[in-house]
Amino acid sequence: MVNIVNEICKHPIHPFPARMAPRIVWENLPRKKRKSLSILDPMVGSGTSLVIAKAMGHKAIGFDRDPLALLIATAWCTDVDKDAVRVKAKEILERAKKRYKRITLAKAYPRNADEKTRAFIRYWFDKVNRRQLTALSDTISRVRNADIKVFLWCAFSRLIITKIAGVSLAMDVSHSRPHRVYDKAPIKVFDRFESSVEKLLRRLPFESSGQDLPKAEIKNGDARGLPLNDNSIDIVITSPPYLNAIDYLRGHKLSLVWMEHSIEVIRYLRSTNIGAETCRLPKCKESNYIRVLNEMGEVGKLSKRTQKTMLQYAWDMDLVISEIKRVLRKNGQAMFVVGDSTIRGTFVKNSRLVEHLCNKHELALRTSTIRKLPENRRYLPPPNSKKSGVDLQRRMRKEVILTFVN
Repeated sequence: MVNIVNEICKHPIHPFPARMAPRIVWENLPRKKRKSLSILDPMVGSGTSLVIAKAMGHKAIGFDRDPLALLIATAWCTDVDKDAVRVKAKEILERAKKRYKRITLAKAYPRNADEKTRAFIRYWFDKVNRRQLTALSDTISRVRNADIKVFLWCAFSRLIITKIAGVSLAMDVSHSRPHRVYDKAPIKVFDRFESSVEKLLRRLPFESSGQDLPKAEIKNGDARGLPLNDNSIDIVITSPPYLNAIDYLRGHKLSLVWMEHSIEVIRYLRSTNIGAETCRLPKCKESNYIRVLNEMGEVGKLSKRTQKTMLQYAWDMDLVISEIKRVLRKNGQAMFVVGDSTIRGTFVKNSRLVEHLCNKHELALRTSTIRKLPENRRYLPPPNSKKSGVDLQRRMRKEVILTFVN
C-alpha cells in the first residue's frame, strides 16, 4: 500500500497544473477496515483524491466539467491490462501511418471541426504534425474497447500537454499558459507515441489482475448540482479551483480539439467554470456576499471588475457547499484544500470564504492546518517571463486544509 502511494506521489500519469498533493489524501482518509467508504471529489481534476481513495480500498466517486481532467482521472483509476494496451497501441500507430499518407493538408483537421477550431489548429500545430495528429486521433477514435481507448487518448494527450518540448508550437502548455515559441514542433507525433504509451503504463497503479478494489466512478458533472442522492457520501475531499489563478482549459484545449471538442464549446466551459474571471451573478444577490468578501481581505482596493469576479466565485462556492451538505451522511466529513492568494497586490483569504459558507450550511469546523507550498510545486509562468513570474509567485504561497463535520 505505501509503495503504491509513493509511486502516485512521485509519478502522476499526465501533466496537470496545481495538482492536489497525494499525501494530503493519504494522511486524512481512514484505512479500510470491514466496509468501504464512499469518497467524493466533486471537482476531481486529474483524480489524485480518487486514485488514493481507491488504493486504500474505498469507493471513489468524482465529477468534473473539464473533458481532459475526466480523461486523466479515468485512466489513472482504471484497472489496466498493460499487454493489451501495448498491442493495440502498436496496431493503432501502424494504421495511423498508413492513413497519414492519404491525408492532405487541406484535410488535416479533426472530424467535424468548424472554422474557428481549424484556425486554432493552424496557429498551434505545424503542417507535418497536423497531418500526423489527424491520422492518429482519427484512428484512436475508432477503437471499440472503451478502457483501452481512454489509455490511448491519455498517451496521445501527453504528447501535447508538456512544459517545454511537445508536438505543438507552444511551450508551457502543462502550466495552462501556452506561448507559441517554435516555427516547427521539436517532436514528431509518430516518433514518440509508443514511448508515451509506455511511460503511461509504467505509472498506472491498478492492474486488471491480482487486485480486488472497488471500481471508481468518474463522470461529467457540475459540483454546483451533483447527480447524487441525499445522505449518500461518507467523506468529501476536494481542492476547489483557486480564485484568479489557473485557467485549466486554456492549455487543455490544445489537446481537446483533437478529441472533437470545438473551440466554442471549450470557451463556454471556460467562461462558466468556478473561478472564471466573469460575473453572471444577478445584482440582487450581490449583497449576500459583500460582507464575507470584506472579511477575506482588503478587497476594496481591487477593481470593480475583480470584485465582481469574487462575488461570482462566492456564489458558485455557496452552491458547491450546499450540495456537499446535501449529499453528506450524518457525521460525514468534508475536507477542503484551499489556496489563499494575492490578487494584484492584495492578499485574499479564500479559506475564510470556505469557512463562512460551511458555517452557513451548518458544517462544523473540526481542524484547520496550514501547508506551505513547495517552491517547485507552485503554478509558474513561462521561464522567459520574469515579471510575470514574480506576480504569479505571490499569488499562492500556502494551502489551508479545512476539515468539517456534518
